[in-house]
Amino acid sequence: MKIVVFGAGRFYQRRKEELLADTDVCLVAIIDNNREIQGTELDGIPVFAVERIGMLDFDIVLLMSTAAGEMKKQLVESGVDTKKIWYWRRYKSEKEKGTFYFHCGHRAVCSGKKRVLIISTDLGYSGGALAAVYGAKALRQRNYEVVLAAPGGNPVFIKEIKNQGLNIVICPALPYLYEEELALIEQFDVVIVNVFPMLLCASEISKRKPVVWWIHEASNFYEATLLQFDEYAKEERFEGAEIYGVSRIAQENFNYYFPNRITGTLAYGIPDESGAIACKGGKDRMIFAVIGAVTPRKAQDLFLKAVKNIDGQLKNKALFWIIGLMGQDSYCDRIRDMVSHETSAVHLGEMTREEIQKAFDQIDVLVCPSWEDPLPIVVTEALMYGKACIVSDSIGMADYIVEGQNGFIFPKGNGSALSEKMEWIMGNRDQLCQIGQKARKTYEKHFTLERFGERLEQTLQNVLEKRKDK
Repeated sequence: MKIVVFGAGRFYQRRKEELLADTDVCLVAIIDNNREIQGTELDGIPVFAVERIGMLDFDIVLLMSTAAGEMKKQLVESGVDTKKIWYWRRYKSEKEKGTFYFHCGHRAVCSGKKRVLIISTDLGYSGGALAAVYGAKALRQRNYEVVLAAPGGNPVFIKEIKNQGLNIVICPALPYLYEEELALIEQFDVVIVNVFPMLLCASEISKRKPVVWWIHEASNFYEATLLQFDEYAKEERFEGAEIYGVSRIAQENFNYYFPNRITGTLAYGIPDESGAIACKGGKDRMIFAVIGAVTPRKAQDLFLKAVKNIDGQLKNKALFWIIGLMGQDSYCDRIRDMVSHETSAVHLGEMTREEIQKAFDQIDVLVCPSWEDPLPIVVTEALMYGKACIVSDSIGMADYIVEGQNGFIFPKGNGSALSEKMEWIMGNRDQLCQIGQKARKTYEKHFTLERFGERLEQTLQNVLEKRKDK
């Protein structure tokens, strides 16, 4: 296969040994927008400007950059057929098709129930993957045979959920499907395709099996996915799938691109890990915390601006935690700088599930200032632990919160309003236990694993019946 590589930066440098060692590949050229290396050679391969692409003889152009979407647009504008433009994930899938790694959590056969395959992105501690795991647990409790499938994942997380009794199959070719992957899928009665980036799976599998496509994504995820899988980005390609949003916001995001396609929501549930609920009063300093990867969408900067504006005497009675993975980009640098100038604020880094559970024992108020978040699991966990929450009005959980009763809501982006909510809580600590108790009741009403299992089972039954009638 004759390949032109687009991109000579770090992405290529980290993967070039694997590519250069592939005996099935002939690297024709490298194209790059960096004028300084155009006309030179890299690893013995000539480097050209993108404008020279029409003069080259190749089978595919392999995009090797985190900016692959912009590269694809540039190639299309240069007249390259989209079928000849491959993302790195596509190349890897071609090499790894038909490869499966099984992790057996249990061997019991649940007779009389349907076999369910849940396909998700890489298994780890992200919200979408956790929702898939909780879905598998909820169905197992209702005696379904369930297998989780993913292209990869965090080994520690995979071992953890295997030890909890879940069966997992790692299929490195996903989301692409070949004969071997389709043969595996044929063994199941119904398939849950988790998250929007699994668009290809939802399309192809729905031709063969009843499919529930479960959407979780914020609006900023759509453009890149639709560009990557442009041939599947047409409503008729997934007309056989039954599609649900995890929340109203997830539903609206999907319907923006495919109007009126989602008509129902399917909220997840989470296991009850709270133990005995107790309100801990009498601490010298309250703790407000934001939990989640440090990214602009999560709005940690807004949280810190709100902290800065809190009355000084009140601020001395509180600590403000930021928990989550901190990267090396300009936004993360700005958060580091803001934390360094705020003595009452601290970044505690990324935590394991066990560490977050211990942190919740100390946290008084969970703050979710996100610009958008369809149904963040961390807020659901806070409700489960009986913690008061302050959330922006652009997260899905806002639909379940009654202002001042089981939590607090502020207009997204409004740091002054967030400051006022935190100041009110600090001035009315005696009411926090009652609010936390009502937060816990909200969890019990809507988000237990049992409630989730009921919703999910009814959804599967509806999909199977609808498929039978066709």
